[in-house]
Amino acid sequence: MSDPQQHPGNPHQIPPYVSQPQSGQPQPPHSSHQQYAQQHATQGYILNGQSTQITQPAGTATNTAGRAGLIVGLIGLAIGIFSNLVVQALIRTSGYGALSMFSGVGSLLAFAAALAALILGLIGLRNPSAPHGAAGIATGLGIAGVVNILFGFIVSTAGAFFYF
Repeated sequence: MSDPQQHPGNPHQIPPYVSQPQSGQPQPPHSSHQQYAQQHATQGYILNGQSTQITQPAGTATNTAGRAGLIVGLIGLAIGIFSNLVVQALIRTSGYGALSMFSGVGSLLAFAAALAALILGLIGLRNPSAPHGAAGIATGLGIAGVVNILFGFIVSTAGAFFYF
């Protein structure tokens, strides 16, 4: 397929419908395609009113909210596991007051971390120019933590209400 507006002369010639940004100096044609691509990727062109300038090289974008959400989600998971282990030890060695207090504080900390991971993960997923891997994992950890703790609270409240 050939474009009827394409001229067979210089392969590095810019088509007439593409306007170059004003740089003040004429651009000499390059002998290699890689130099040509690097020059024009950093310089950018305007095609049909749309800028094609690349602001950041591919693969270097970071998702700070997603990464922070992943770290907070893993910390919340560790708090939940540690809390469950201590509660099991307190059942065998301590009274009900210490058990109840530590269980409540551990659940509250784990819930706060899970909720923060969920919020940060969703913020990270809304960023279209950043990778979404860490943000997706943070969102999953946050959803699982929030549902787990809410379900445990509902079951324990219903158990206390119905005495089972």
